[in-house]
Amino acid sequence: MEIKLNRLAYQFGTDGTTSAVSVGLNGSDSGNAVSATLQITSSDLATGKNFDDMTKSDFETLAKTKLASFTAVTTTTA
Repeated sequence: MEIKLNRLAYQFGTDGTTSAVSVGLNGSDSGNAVSATLQITSSDLATGKNFDDMTKSDFETLAKTKLASFTAVTTTTA
């Protein structure tokens, strides 16, 4: 399934700096669909990077990585 970027929304702190970015993703294939909004925070950024350094593609990559980790299926033994 191809997951595509469909929204970027910046949140600003009281000092005017970017405090977080919401990234919307969606995709569908053969009747299956996924839609997600992920919050990218400074802790998600590479060391030395800030929100102003990031491109649309960078946010898409970070959000897809975060989505993959949140939706990864793990098995547990009883």
